[in-house]
Amino acid sequence: MKNQVNPLTVLLFISAVLIVLAAISLFFPPEGIKISDDFRIRFPSLNSVLQPDVPEYADISHLTERYRPDEEFTGEERTVRDTTIPGTESVPPGKEPDPRSEEPSPPSIEFEPHSEEPVPAEEEPAPADEGSLREVIFPLELPDDEFKVLDPFFGQLHNAGEGGGALRIIHYGDSQIENNRITSAFRNRMQARFGGGGTGMFPVISPAPHNASVRVVTGGNWVRYTPLERARESRETFRYGLLMSFCSLEPATEGNTEGAFTLRPTGMGPARSREMEMLTVFTGFNSSPFTVELLSGEQRIDADLIFPSDSLMFARWPLPHGSAEYTVRFAGRGSLPVFSVSIDNYRGVGIDNVPMRGSSGLEFSRSSREPMAKMMELLNVRLLILQFGVNIVPDIADDYTWYENSLVRQINYLKSLSHDISIIVIGVSDMSRTGPGGYYESFPNIGLIRDAQRRAAFRSGAAFWDLYGAMGGKNSMPSWVNADPPLGQADHIHFTFRGSALIGDLLYDALMYQYEAWLENKRF
Repeated sequence: MKNQVNPLTVLLFISAVLIVLAAISLFFPPEGIKISDDFRIRFPSLNSVLQPDVPEYADISHLTERYRPDEEFTGEERTVRDTTIPGTESVPPGKEPDPRSEEPSPPSIEFEPHSEEPVPAEEEPAPADEGSLREVIFPLELPDDEFKVLDPFFGQLHNAGEGGGALRIIHYGDSQIENNRITSAFRNRMQARFGGGGTGMFPVISPAPHNASVRVVTGGNWVRYTPLERARESRETFRYGLLMSFCSLEPATEGNTEGAFTLRPTGMGPARSREMEMLTVFTGFNSSPFTVELLSGEQRIDADLIFPSDSLMFARWPLPHGSAEYTVRFAGRGSLPVFSVSIDNYRGVGIDNVPMRGSSGLEFSRSSREPMAKMMELLNVRLLILQFGVNIVPDIADDYTWYENSLVRQINYLKSLSHDISIIVIGVSDMSRTGPGGYYESFPNIGLIRDAQRRAAFRSGAAFWDLYGAMGGKNSMPSWVNADPPLGQADHIHFTFRGSALIGDLLYDALMYQYEAWLENKRF
């Protein structure tokens, strides 16, 4: 029997394979080998196979027991990840892998589209009691030598709350805040106490649904530009305004340019965000004149002329029919940049949600100063909230001084655009990957990135809020994912809408805790 396999040969072959695999596991880098920006090869260590470590997940009962967000969310939600994280995958809710599974999840490079379904309405919260705050508060951190960094903002906030005008807060972030997540709950609670309404600023076209309250329908040849898409161009061409993007209405045929966008209220979302008192459209830097019309249904409310300009311009209209459908229509020749559209109230606090998908918060200085500074002045922007970091996490390193220094430059650039602007830096949230034993565990560099962000904030005279700590610290994201109902999505990177509302609550309480201290000092 020439083809008969000798059992001893099989045993020797298997033994040889195991010896080779064991040798590879001894010398393979624990952090894996980076193949590209979104792909890394990992190999389990011998110890993780023989004696896998079972991570201890964070206890977040102090959050889930005391925080009951008003929002009741239904339906499936999906998120496009900024980056592909090796060892993680996004699956529909209810299909999450058991973190105790012995088989690690395979890497995924698939992108899932955002759900087009708007967020259901939430009940109007009662105004906050000025004399009391929730028991669970994870406070803001302030620089030791600049503990009054938020005082200019608090002064104007107090004035707005007393009916003395309007101010604006802009919440910048990566995909964690897309679809108004986190911002919506924070806005609703701020406006319940200090007044205000509307959805704030948004672009004509966006890669993801912006908010639940208003649907934007466009007509014409609109093109969107962002710094990440035009990284090789000079700063002089980077006129993005406060949304860090702009949408250009381009000629369709023979140089003639016609286009429009329609705002259609959905009747969904928080009650205050559905209010429509005033519409503002920022344009400018057009070489030819354009006509602009505001219509409600088929009724023309107003018409005006946008003159050729080499600077920022804006048109502002009161909305006489409240929460009705409105259309803004343009006609002219050449291109017309539109930097933002905003729906606001005349008084109180306006809060904008500005997601920058794929960003690490290092693109602000790529924009020319004039449109950003002028918009800040005209809109009375008094507080910027910067929430980035998840796109830094996949690049595992032992030192993030480069990120700290880069972030310092960005914060200082933003502060140079407006006198007495206040800034809060929100630290990176917890993110998980599957370890060699198949368990979800925090990326090993989360704390290093968080610390770099804190140092950058303090060096620049900004406040800092430790979201990683507020979540529960190391290995807290699996606890959020496994909560009932889930607070984190199955990719172990993003929050669910309910989890986002909880983060908005935590941020509001942290800010109000500091505001109450300011009020107390002001009284004495």
